[in-house]
Amino acid sequence: MQLENIKTTILGTTGAGKTSYLLGMYAVMQTGVQGFTLSAKDIDRGLDLIEKWEQLIALQGEDRWPAPNAGTMEHYTFDFSYGFRLIQSLEWIDYRGLALSDHSSQQDVQELTNYLSESGCLFLCISGEYLTDKITPNTVREIKSDRMNQFIQQYISNKQNPTPENPFPIAIIITKYDLCHHRDKQEVIEDMKKLFPALFTHDSGWLVMICPVSLGKELCDDPDHGDIVPINTHLPIVFAVYSQLRAHGIQLKDKRDRTSKTIDNFNKANPIVKWIKDKEVQNNTSQLQAIEAEISAVEENMQLLSKELQQVSLFLSGSEVIAGV
Repeated sequence: MQLENIKTTILGTTGAGKTSYLLGMYAVMQTGVQGFTLSAKDIDRGLDLIEKWEQLIALQGEDRWPAPNAGTMEHYTFDFSYGFRLIQSLEWIDYRGLALSDHSSQQDVQELTNYLSESGCLFLCISGEYLTDKITPNTVREIKSDRMNQFIQQYISNKQNPTPENPFPIAIIITKYDLCHHRDKQEVIEDMKKLFPALFTHDSGWLVMICPVSLGKELCDDPDHGDIVPINTHLPIVFAVYSQLRAHGIQLKDKRDRTSKTIDNFNKANPIVKWIKDKEVQNNTSQLQAIEAEISAVEENMQLLSKELQQVSLFLSGSEVIAGV
């Protein structure tokens, strides 16, 4: 079973750590976590990411960190696998953070908007440097959460609204979490709810993950020389794939129920009708068996992914939930 590519869009202003997160996530997933791996479909593009990561690891001082994206929209396609068995392909873009606050006439803003309209999962990148204490009205301006909300509203205006039965996945990624790890976890979660209240409303249909990530605990005290040891960088990708499988599983179960009902109706028909439509009954029975097998495969993958998601906070329509099958 292989699903169509899922496009992921990551929204974050300049300095939020979008590029550094991408490098750390890819480096970790090259080795793999609990059997899950990520590889670039274009080997050369993957090599570019690893070379930038190696530079980040090797250098000391301010030069170790990637310079802000100058404006080029970078496109990547990744294969997400378990035991090197492909589960899902994902598309990713990296862009300049200022595109989040520029006018819509700018080319990269238009590209970002168009890409977002086709996305199946959204990442909101929030830097921990603005969460060292409780948020203030100024925090909204610093992290551009108001602009992120506008992008979400624009996305929804061109799509069918999410529902609790058919939710849309959004991961709030708190980068540089080493800078705010001293705060109580629940306080930070409440801050996210204040910044993005619409995502936590009752029956809204948003499936939201709040995920702290860091490139190393030592970086809060010494960003230019501290050891780089990524933490939780794989979880947003796991969440994106899990959400896609969850949605696909719901569709399959609906199809199974409709096919099963059709077979039941055939079985209740009189013998002559059953004889006439015997071939159709056989086809539906074969189809039902194939659907059941696909559901089992989806649930097996979801079970593996859900184990990784036990360490993050998940909310569906404002209520906290646990990742499951």
